[in-house]
Amino acid sequence: MKPIIIAIVGASGSGKTHLSKFLHKEMNIPMIVSTTTRPQRPGEIEGEDYFFVRSTTGYKRQDMLTYTRFGEYEYFSMKKQMPCSGFCSYVVEENGIRALKRSAGDDYGIFAVTVQCKESTRIARGVDPGRIQRDKNRKGLGYEWMDYAIFNDGTVEQFEQSARDMIKVLEQWQHLQQ
Repeated sequence: MKPIIIAIVGASGSGKTHLSKFLHKEMNIPMIVSTTTRPQRPGEIEGEDYFFVRSTTGYKRQDMLTYTRFGEYEYFSMKKQMPCSGFCSYVVEENGIRALKRSAGDDYGIFAVTVQCKESTRIARGVDPGRIQRDKNRKGLGYEWMDYAIFNDGTVEQFEQSARDMIKVLEQWQHLQQ
């Protein structure tokens, strides 16, 4: 059975990274960590949140699982990060879902998850207003590209239970892909 990428998208502060880290901590699902040319934000950990580089020079496109440019920065991940089997999670933006399904769909199962969260909740969580405004200008893919949606306006416990429920659906989806 081919490996399955749980590709997670959502607005800034919606809970994408929390979901990925929760799946890793509770279910031992490996995380694909992107490399980016954007500056490191306060609180981000090298190798856990991103690998931070100044340039993509020295990285070959054929060795990349995905590549995208968002604004003035580049984001990519390497194929060598993929496990040989089982699940892994990968926080991407909408173009990353499209790229994964189109270019990697023959080699990997792509289970696209959107994490939805009200703007007022994200503001209350302290998300920078500039990032919220930036997200308003993003062009979403629409639900037809998604396999699952998690709504994250409640408690952490409710969100984590939604993640457990998602895994049950994912296991059923996996059997349909064979």
